[in-house]
Amino acid sequence: MRRYLVFLVMLFLVLNISAQESVNNQLDSRGEVYISILQKEAIKNQEKLSLLSFDKNTNDRVFFYANRKAFSSIIDNSINYKLESIPSLLTQVKMLDNAKQFSGVWNAYPTYDQYDSIMHKFASDYPNMCKFHNLGTLASGRKILALQLGDSVNVNQNEPSFLYTSTMHGDETVGYVISLRLIEYLLENYNTNNQVKYIMDNVDIWINPLGNPDGTYHTGNSSVNGATRYNINNVDLNRNYPDPEDGPHPDGNTYQAETQIFMDLADSINFTMSANMHSGAEVVNYPWDTWSQLPADNNWWVYVSKMFADTAQANSPSGYMTKFGTGYTNGYQWYSIWGGRQDYMNYFKHCREFVVELSNVKLLAESQLQAHWNYLHPSLLNYMEEVTYGIKGKVTDSITGFAVKAKVEILNHDFDSSSVYSNDSGFYYRPIFTGIYDIKYSAIGYKSKVFELITVANSIYSVIDIELAPETQSLNSIELNNKIEIFPNPAKDILSISSEIKMGSVEIYNTIGALLYSQIISDQYKVNLDVSSYKSGVYIVKIDLKAGIIYKKIIIQ
Repeated sequence: MRRYLVFLVMLFLVLNISAQESVNNQLDSRGEVYISILQKEAIKNQEKLSLLSFDKNTNDRVFFYANRKAFSSIIDNSINYKLESIPSLLTQVKMLDNAKQFSGVWNAYPTYDQYDSIMHKFASDYPNMCKFHNLGTLASGRKILALQLGDSVNVNQNEPSFLYTSTMHGDETVGYVISLRLIEYLLENYNTNNQVKYIMDNVDIWINPLGNPDGTYHTGNSSVNGATRYNINNVDLNRNYPDPEDGPHPDGNTYQAETQIFMDLADSINFTMSANMHSGAEVVNYPWDTWSQLPADNNWWVYVSKMFADTAQANSPSGYMTKFGTGYTNGYQWYSIWGGRQDYMNYFKHCREFVVELSNVKLLAESQLQAHWNYLHPSLLNYMEEVTYGIKGKVTDSITGFAVKAKVEILNHDFDSSSVYSNDSGFYYRPIFTGIYDIKYSAIGYKSKVFELITVANSIYSVIDIELAPETQSLNSIELNNKIEIFPNPAKDILSISSEIKMGSVEIYNTIGALLYSQIISDQYKVNLDVSSYKSGVYIVKIDLKAGIIYKKIIIQ
């Protein structure tokens, strides 16, 4: 009996040492491990597990990813865990032999070089409807790529901007291929599919199929097998964004290159709506993730989330996209995270973004890619179309006609940063649920304006163009106008401005409100401006007379 007990103790020690060696080997080679913890123990130690990345739960266990620092917290707190099989090694998926075979087939995963080639080929094959963008190059040399699509991508048409992005968790690759196929579908069906034509004609579309190429191609550019969730620095990119509740660096890490690239994109493009594709579940997840309070537009979120899930269910076998019984959930009610991109886009960028989990399997067998495309692409199109509905219009200066960057606020409705802003060209877009609303338009230096009892209905749009009056009362008064002389007008080389009142500054704008020239004059009565380099056309001169501001229209030949 004693020998048997000794044997059991020795076996336990050997197994424990073996498990620890496996963990260390995975952390050394992959930078992460995939583990599970009994649900009751996970709940009891919730705060101690804050460094881990939640993945999913079953009836009795919770599954996590952990880098070395996060795993140390498990050991330090003596939390029992089970080392699980690596999701991206459960299935050995087929890689594409030749990028030329990819189009129209979609029954394999591209290598990294093939992905780059495919993205370039879309742009070269459809130069008027597709523009290639390298959003940024990582230290590894791999790039964050995006394509911009529309009926005429080389012309700014002041349309609402929409973003699809996928695979910021490198081992969640379903959306990677689905995104590439969506690009092809939009381009190839522009002339034959009415919905595609409507979307392409009315939306500035951006699609980034692969947000974490270093994680997806962890084992090398030739295969997605063995992909990692984290990036090359073993950081979970979906915990690395500024958080509404937990501040600038909620995960304790610096902003990763991938994070900064997407924040720069969101700074440069005023996205109205977006979606972030993941896999590992089958559900639509809408804001918020960081706190329990429901969003101001909760009824709109339920409406679009339900539409996405219902449409996917209608185009798939029974049981697909039915998590929680409905196929959609509020993020916090599922599980809370901080530093997620969904909350960043909604709170800091005033964009409507949700997360859509496309498949229970992270690295889907290539034989299932066609089926999931059939399940999902009607939902993906419908969600894009939603960006064209709600309230939209243009905000301009009532005197000059210049675009105004204004806040558009739904009174007695908006909170938690749910208001939107017009873009640099003055255009604004506000998705919203059916109802009757009072809308306030405001901008620094302008008198606010409220439009009351605006009726909005789902799946249509209401256009409200607004002129805001500057707060300065003496603008363009007859007395001040008579004290200014501009000669010659039209001008070709030199433009002379004379005033009976001392001038403080002179500025020149083009007709869309872009500042082209600014000069402090220091109480002079006359100034000569060289306009020889300006293109022929109409311009606006803004003159600060200290007694008031005058705007004059000039023509340059």
